[in-house]
Formats: sequence, C-alpha cells, structure tokens
Amino acid sequence: MILNAVVFLCGAALMGLELLGARVLAPTMGNSIFVWGSVISSFMIALSVGYWLGGRVADRYGAPRSLGVVIAAAGLWTALCPLAANACLEWSAGLGPRLGPLVATTLVFFGPALLLAMVSPMGVRLAAANGISHIGRSAGSLYAVSTAGSIVGTLATSFWLIPLLQVEPLIVGIGALLALTALLTLGLTAEEEPELAPRELGMRSTSAVIALALLGGAAAIAMFLVVNEPASVNADGEQVLFRADTQYHRITVTEAGGARSLRFDKSRQSMIDLSDGYSSLIDYPNYLHLALAVKPDAKRVLVLGLGVGAVTKRMWHDYPEMRIDSVEIDPVVVDVAERYFGLPEDPRLRTTVADARRYVQTTEETYDVVIVDAYYADSLPFHLTTTEFFSEVKARLAPDGVVAYNVISPVQGAHSDLFRSMYRTASGIWDHVWTFPIGIAADPTSEVNRNIIVLASDNDVSRATLLERIESRLDGRVQIPGFEDYGGDLWTEVVPVADVPELSDAFAPTDSLINVN
Repeated sequence: MILNAVVFLCGAALMGLELLGARVLAPTMGNSIFVWGSVISSFMIALSVGYWLGGRVADRYGAPRSLGVVIAAAGLWTALCPLAANACLEWSAGLGPRLGPLVATTLVFFGPALLLAMVSPMGVRLAAANGISHIGRSAGSLYAVSTAGSIVGTLATSFWLIPLLQVEPLIVGIGALLALTALLTLGLTAEEEPELAPRELGMRSTSAVIALALLGGAAAIAMFLVVNEPASVNADGEQVLFRADTQYHRITVTEAGGARSLRFDKSRQSMIDLSDGYSSLIDYPNYLHLALAVKPDAKRVLVLGLGVGAVTKRMWHDYPEMRIDSVEIDPVVVDVAERYFGLPEDPRLRTTVADARRYVQTTEETYDVVIVDAYYADSLPFHLTTTEFFSEVKARLAPDGVVAYNVISPVQGAHSDLFRSMYRTASGIWDHVWTFPIGIAADPTSEVNRNIIVLASDNDVSRATLLERIESRLDGRVQIPGFEDYGGDLWTEVVPVADVPELSDAFAPTDSLINVN
C-alpha cells in the first residue's frame, strides 16, 4: 500500500513538473510549439534514461531506503528549479527559438525528471522481493498506479493549481511533496536480500533519506518565501501592480511615467496613457480604426481579443453610435481590463468570455467590422489564421463589411513568410485586401519586424477614395492624433505569395513562419 502511494505521488509530481516547465519558459521564450516540443522531448529523454538507470540501481541497491534517497534527491532538486531557471533562461533564449527552449528545459528540469523516472523500476524491484511468481502482475499494477498519478497530476495542475497559484511556488510545493514522499519509504516492509542491502547500508540509506528529505523541505520553505514575494519593480524599472499565471499566460500589469502596460508572458500587449485612460501609446490599436475607411457607416463592431480594451474603449469613446462586442478567452484578462484599465460598463459594450473562433461559429449576430486582435509577437492561435476561420468571419459580416487584423512580421524580404501566408489566405476569401505596415513610409525598403494592419473586404473601395477618407479623418469623425497620415503607410507593392502556403485547419505552421529566421 505504501509503495503504491509512493509511486502514485511521484507520477503526479512528474507530470505536474512537466506542465509547469512550459510555463516557466513562457515569460522568456514565449508559448510556441517549439517550447512545448522542447519540454516534452526533454522530459521523454529523461524518462528513457531514468528507466534505464533505475533498473540498474534497483538490481544493485534493492532496499526501500535507496528508493527514498532517489525521491528525496528529486525533491531537493525540484525545489531549487526556480533558482536554476533564473540563472539560465536569459542565456538560453539567445540560442534561438528552437535550440533555446530545448537547452533551457534540459538544464532546469532534466535532473529531477530523470530521478522521478527511476522510481517505477525501483518500485518493481521492491515488489518482486515477495516472490517472482507474480512479478508481471506486480509490474503492471505499479505502472498503472504511476500512470494514474500522472493523470491526476496533469488534471490537477492544469485545471486547478495554475489558475490558483503562481508557477514558482507550485514547483517548490512539488519539491516539498517529494520530500514528504521520501519519508514514506521508511515505512516500506519489503524483504531486503542481505547481499543487496546489508545492515550497514540500510542504516546509511535511512540517514540519507532523512537528511535529504529535511534538506529538501528546508529548501522548499526557503524558496517558497523567495519566489512568493511579489516583485514591486520589474527589470525595466516599472512598478508591478499585478501578476498572475492563468491557463493561457503569465499576466503582468506595470506602470511607469504616466503609462500603464499589460504583458502576456514576454510580450507587451498594450500601453495606455493614464492622463485620459483610453489613448493607446502603442500605434497598432489606433491603426485598426482604418477599417472605418472601408466601412464609414459601421454601427456594429466585433473585437476578437480584448486585452486592456484599447480598441474597444477608444471606439466606444469616439463613436457614440457604435455597439461593440468583445470576445476574450481568458476571464482574468477581462477582470484586469476592468480593474486596472477602466473598461466601462455600458449598454453599448458587451464582453463575452469564449474562444474567438467558437464565438464566431455560434453567434447569430452580424457585424459591419470584425477586428482580430488575438495575435502575439511570439505565437499565434493558428486556428484564427486559416481559410476556414476567415470564411466563418465572412459569414458574420454585413454586406460590404470589413475584417481588420494586426500581424507582426516584416512586410518584405526573406523573413516575411508569416505576413505573406496570411495575406494569401485572406486574399482567397475577400475580393480586396489592403495592407498598412506601420512606419514603412519612413523606410520603404525595410525588412524588419513591424506591426502590419491588414484590411479585407468585398467592398469595392478605390485606393483614391480610401486615402481621401483617411486624410479627412472620415470628415472629422476620427479623433486619433495623426490619423490623417496613416495613408502614407499603405503598401502599394505586389505581395508575392507563390512560395508561401495558404493556411488551413489541416496545415497552418504559424510557429515556423514566425520563427523563419
């Protein structure tokens, strides 16, 4: 019974640590498929080596106390993982989007994962001490118990623990749990073969278990006090007002110099001028108002991706005739927008917590303008970039309606694959696509990453009419400073798309397209 409990808890700890590993990397390396692939691969390699090593250790040192030493060492190592992460993540990030996460995961988590992988073969060896006639049944039972623990660890970590607690204290808590689990091994009563576990070795092993468990517990307590102390100032010198780990991001709200910002993982999503509460200090939300140059009489607007409400609040403030629906997948983001960025309660505003695509598929509303503001610098929800998604958006548009989205990419050159793939995809759905690479007018040959606003519609608006509406601020309706100059960024070159894929639900390699360099 004790052996089953030990194996169950170690299985739960292993999967909890794997899920948390990706969240540890996210603030520095993003949340791309490369991060998840690196975490899974590193843990699988650790499991492979750990199973091999555990079998050999089990045959040589079969005493329960040896198992306790391994678990206690895993607990101590796990408790120190946040410290190791702080030391190596920034350095590893410089190795690139593929190698960086793999190296970081290996440096931080390979050790404890390997030790936890040793538990199952060592447990099988202990179960065999009572007789070899049922070794198959014993091995099968222990692996079933370990897998059950992994299932519980996965569900508990993803469904409940991450939304409730910060990542680093959770990792430290796993270390403390393993230290306690190591002490459980002292209660195992399996027969110990003299040649495998002589009395002297058993006494030394018992002492080692207790010492390592106490050391792991002490390290866990110390690390918990360190990582659970909220930082009041971040590395950029900004005051930290709020930080939380959710099912989707590490969310941070900061303030400095009269501006308040929202960050998701490593990316700054929004920055608002506190003097009025609705002016964006980042350009791209203002450029999304260009959609009105295609559909000047817009009354119904859908914003997919709320953030701080920069687009929603400004449109609500500037265009009193508009009704704006916003869709945000993360309820914590909605709460942050209301508490820290003054998202108003008003009959003209409606916020729905849902996946953007699912909302588009199920709503019966039609909209004059659909704004897709759910793309990040380091990762894109691929299901919001495909032909099928854009077709579903088009079905929700009123006649002559327009979709506007922001993508971060070079507009030309060797690393522009993401923009050009999305341009090709949108061009297959709508008759007209206009592109505004922000700031390109100042350097038309630039190939650097930038925010690119893309408008797509079946509304046959000529280039001259579009530019005229922008220059006149739609006859003065648009109040954004400098809006009349946005037309200078209209991209008039042909966008080559023959060498990039049209994105679909079956094939949308957005992470590779982002990190093409």
